[in-house]
Amino acid sequence: MNTDLLVERLHQIGWHYTANQIDGLLEDASKNNVPYSDFLFTLLSQEMEQKEKIELEKRIKKAKLPYIKSIHDFDFSFQPSVDERRVKEVLSGGYIHHGNNILLLGPPGVGKTHLAISMAFEALTQGHQALFITANDFIAECQKADKQGVIQRIIKRYSRPELLIMDEIGYFSFDELSAHTLFQIISRRYEHGAMIVTSNKSYVEWGKIFGDEVLATAILDRLIHHSTTFNIKG
Repeated sequence: MNTDLLVERLHQIGWHYTANQIDGLLEDASKNNVPYSDFLFTLLSQEMEQKEKIELEKRIKKAKLPYIKSIHDFDFSFQPSVDERRVKEVLSGGYIHHGNNILLLGPPGVGKTHLAISMAFEALTQGHQALFITANDFIAECQKADKQGVIQRIIKRYSRPELLIMDEIGYFSFDELSAHTLFQIISRRYEHGAMIVTSNKSYVEWGKIFGDEVLATAILDRLIHHSTTFNIKG
């Protein structure tokens, strides 16, 4: 058969990786007398792996993680206050299916963001959609959107993904607009959209962060109701 025609047909059905590798695959199969079923299985497996790799790269890009960290990079011996068994339970991804939350609390420099990104990366590899933002960037986005009259777009954007990661709550105070916008997002996500939240403040200090004790209580009620909390020591 003319391999040019074969390559053309492979491209037509979207098998671009196989089309680019077909000459070498055919040569190896012929040289090693590979059975037809094994040859077809190899083609299918390689094409699926390549498509999954491309889809993962798209999800990672869309998630806007500041960097990529695996849980294998986390030094549990350096941070004994983090229960490795509980972390691995979270990595299984059950919390996402149930719309539960993960709360990582502790002072700066104890590995909260590393853990949050590791959990998010694992979720992405499992096929979930995720989105990462720092609290400070969220406040800035809300202020910009309000000036443009598109604050509802912010609410929709952060209500949509299966997993929302908000990092560094507590380093900057929320203004009234961003506090109420976050409350609406958390309310929409309640019991069906998972969140990972990191904070350097204990819950009793969240009233100061949001400038409103009642609002802070309402936010915490929804976050904590179905959640796993990690209190990480300095």
